[in-house]
Amino acid sequence: MHEKGSTLIEIIIAVTILALITVPICTLLSESVYSNLKVKEMMVATALAQDTIEELKADSFNEIMAKLGEQIEERIEFNNHYFQRSVNVQIKKENLLKITVKVKGKNGEINLVTYRGKY
Repeated sequence: MHEKGSTLIEIIIAVTILALITVPICTLLSESVYSNLKVKEMMVATALAQDTIEELKADSFNEIMAKLGEQIEERIEFNNHYFQRSVNVQIKKENLLKITVKVKGKNGEINLVTYRGKY
């Protein structure tokens, strides 16, 4: 009889030790998954902003000048992620434009800035 009681205590101690090890590992894994999803979303947002910058850089100075101050808001869906993209063109000097592209997602915002000169 004494042996049955000690076996129960050993099982309870073993389960407690297993729980103390398992809970932090599960927490670490869930944080890792969340972090990976956030980084993936920010990578997509950066690619969308870079794509817009490249499209605008391919336009002539006068074509970009026609979009001066214009905020183009558009909603983009990519792989079940939703983004809001806007473009702002400002005059910095007579022959220099500042182009700002902002892409906002659920977990953050990416801002890319470039300059375009008339040459």
